[in-house]
Amino acid sequence: MSMISAGYIVFDNNGTIHGCGATADAAWSDYKTTMAEANIAVLEDDEDSTEQDGSWTRASAMQIRAASAALLALVNARGGDVAWDTVGGVACTRDEAEA
Repeated sequence: MSMISAGYIVFDNNGTIHGCGATADAAWSDYKTTMAEANIAVLEDDEDSTEQDGSWTRASAMQIRAASAALLALVNARGGDVAWDTVGGVACTRDEAEA
């Protein structure tokens, strides 16, 4: 089965989605907005934080992947802590992966 990409997600090593958008740039921007709203500083690899423990993350700790329209809609409706899978390099809902 071939999955069609409708946008992108930004996710961490646990699979939690922290940003999404129609383009890779929009997904990264959404990720940065999400972190800012949670008062979490996003650091580059060569930066150090003097912030309070637990209030920062590194941009390099995130990954980006193409995503299906259904997954983007799910994330927009329910947030980024949702079950998802990958088919043909495209992130998708579990229902799509099992179809």
